[in-house]
Amino acid sequence: MLGAAAGLSPLVSRAAPAAWARSAAAAPRGFGLAVARDAFDARGRTAVLQAPARFDLLGVRGAGAAVALEVRVRPRGAAWSPWVPLGSGHDHRPDAGSGGHASDPVWAGGADELQLRAARRPRAALQVHFVAVPALAKRHGARVVAAAAHTAQAGAQPTIIARAAWGGDAVKPRADPGYGDVQVAFVHHTVSANDYAAADSAGIVLSMAKYHRDVNGWNDLGYNFVVDRYGQIFEGRAGGIDQAVIGAQAQGYNSHSTGIANIGTFTDVGQTDLALDALARLIAWKLPLHGAPVLGQIVLTSAGGEDNRYKSGTPVTLQRISGHRDGDATACPGDMLYAQLPALRQRAAGIAPATPVAAVALAMDPPAASAVVYGDPLALAGTLKRGDGSPIAGQRVLIQKQGKSGWVTVARTQTGADGAWAASVAWRAAGRVRARAAVTGATAAATTGVQVGCTPLLSAKATTTRVKAGRSLAVSGTVRPLAPVVVTVEKQGADGTFRKVGTTTIKPRRAQFTAHVALQRPGLYRLTPRTGSGTAKASAAALYVRAVRKSSSIAGGSGGTSAAI
Repeated sequence: MLGAAAGLSPLVSRAAPAAWARSAAAAPRGFGLAVARDAFDARGRTAVLQAPARFDLLGVRGAGAAVALEVRVRPRGAAWSPWVPLGSGHDHRPDAGSGGHASDPVWAGGADELQLRAARRPRAALQVHFVAVPALAKRHGARVVAAAAHTAQAGAQPTIIARAAWGGDAVKPRADPGYGDVQVAFVHHTVSANDYAAADSAGIVLSMAKYHRDVNGWNDLGYNFVVDRYGQIFEGRAGGIDQAVIGAQAQGYNSHSTGIANIGTFTDVGQTDLALDALARLIAWKLPLHGAPVLGQIVLTSAGGEDNRYKSGTPVTLQRISGHRDGDATACPGDMLYAQLPALRQRAAGIAPATPVAAVALAMDPPAASAVVYGDPLALAGTLKRGDGSPIAGQRVLIQKQGKSGWVTVARTQTGADGAWAASVAWRAAGRVRARAAVTGATAAATTGVQVGCTPLLSAKATTTRVKAGRSLAVSGTVRPLAPVVVTVEKQGADGTFRKVGTTTIKPRRAQFTAHVALQRPGLYRLTPRTGSGTAKASAAALYVRAVRKSSSIAGGSGGTSAAI
């Protein structure tokens, strides 16, 4: 339970089979409890609150959670745990900034009751969110504890408890993972209790994954890896421990880093030596795997965000092993663990491989056209070779498109025996596109971004082919992607030639649009809708409409934007 002594020998875990995770009985369960503002007395403390069911983890969200809150828990009739702060949770977020306005989750380890206190009564209600870890998962957690510590060779992959082993199969990610590169390892703490048993750690990670996905609204568990005080290393966010999976732990830098969270709060106490050893072994394997050294500095460009210390576009100098506070406005990973980082860097450097980073050459052929019609495939191809010119076969290549917060993976492919690769992307907006590959033992390679336009799809029709002179007719249609549509209006002269008499500009708010054009004088008109610019222009078939002096049997348009011609 939160605040209870651990009582187990500190051992490092090894991954174990997890057929149990496929059982519905192993899925964590979430539920909530509304706490009104009036539930807090004048001292800022609630009465004893009964949870709807026994729980293992809790957090809060809502306007009332803005004050500094603490919580204590107990099984019904047992002794209370110590008071534990409910961290704001605002400093762990995806680069896009979605979710993240719940508190940090706190491990309770099996409780029925709770009590909240604050420095002052909250101004609004709050919601307590609970996660209950199934008994089957708890029993399995005890089985993943190994009988002896694991000693890794220099730079070798340490023992990592796979998602399947801690129950991650029961918390499926909302969407496929994104991939970036790994230039920095950010060290975090989870801002939860430090006293837990080694066998509890799998359940803690499982419940955090449920909380991050369902309460914060993130895609998956925020961290790439989680380390406990006993030196157990857990696979975090799905996508592959050897891949550059984009996490949700360091806003503005997630695309270029790996995030390692330490279970506990390290503001007043330091991390254990076992945990520091696990961190060192993990980082000494992970950074060189992506071609990055464990010592020295790197300059990253901040992607911004409200929790970032630096505005978007700012060059930020970071240590290869950095604390979360080095990039974002946070106290994470706690003062004591942050003070241990210099020693951690030296420990990691002592076991990291000394071999130089290998060079690779990734090439992408120029696209066949400078613009692609909306929705059509953009065909891309290229090669991946080593510095000596030999092909790299069976390597995943990511196709990425530049977004507001960095490069986003939009397609994946694999190299053939000759190192050649090919991919296709459904093109729906103009932008820069590149290829990227992270080869084990080499610096991640990326091609120069190439700008590819998007030729719009435009269709239009008129409600009638005859209209009374002086009245308007409706022109409707669709345009993808969304862009202004200019309707050129021409009138036929006595010699049969059409001459421009005006234009109507339509600024649609959605793909479907309607505009009204008034034809003032009798005659035959030609209306031609056009959109796009540069090499990405499109026009719809011309519309021919006759304006007549008499209105018998003539249907006119009505409403909408109009222009007199």
